[in-house]
Amino acid sequence: MSYHENKIVIFDLGGIVESHKEGEYNCFQVIINIIKSLNPKIKENDIIKKWRECNCDENGRNIGTYKDIEHTKKWYERIKNKFELNCDFSTFCDIYKKEFANVKFYKDVVELEHKTKEKCKIGILSNLMLLDKERIDTQVDLGKFNYVWLSFEMEERKPNRKIYEMVEKECMISPKNILFIEDTEENIKAAQDMGWNICKAYGYEIEKIKESIEVFLQN
Repeated sequence: MSYHENKIVIFDLGGIVESHKEGEYNCFQVIINIIKSLNPKIKENDIIKKWRECNCDENGRNIGTYKDIEHTKKWYERIKNKFELNCDFSTFCDIYKKEFANVKFYKDVVELEHKTKEKCKIGILSNLMLLDKERIDTQVDLGKFNYVWLSFEMEERKPNRKIYEMVEKECMISPKNILFIEDTEENIKAAQDMGWNICKAYGYEIEKIKESIEVFLQN
């Protein structure tokens, strides 16, 4: 198959590279374990809901749209107060990174992503926070991608239309020549509204992802 200079396949990370699947050591279980290790008295079924409540500040802005450490510290203060934690920020970060380093991620998806670069351009578009980048780089080797779009660096977040517009402006590829592989319905719909090709899948659906790329490159 020839190289398609004017096409790009863009991959999400959570759910595509990192597991969201029940029964696997996924991102949600990691969060539960972080909090339970710091405050065993917290009820497990409340953790994910309360964690999400901490993600936005008093202005309604998500932590995944801040690229400075000071706002990350303020986010931690919300976590600390919500869950009645006693540790300092540095200790929390160490635990956060250690636990997330153990999350299940799909090496076959990463291999497929790198292999796809032989056929067209590849990119990553993901809602992440500052503390996540080091782990993600270890998993997927960000330097192998033509484009890396992370929400905290862009100060925008899916499914806001602006982040998709920023992607188009930087890669200068027509919407009809973009394939976006993502697991979240609202993020998929936003991409579809932009005129992008979409594949709603999870990382464990590797054959579905492969087929969508093949069809996209054939058309």
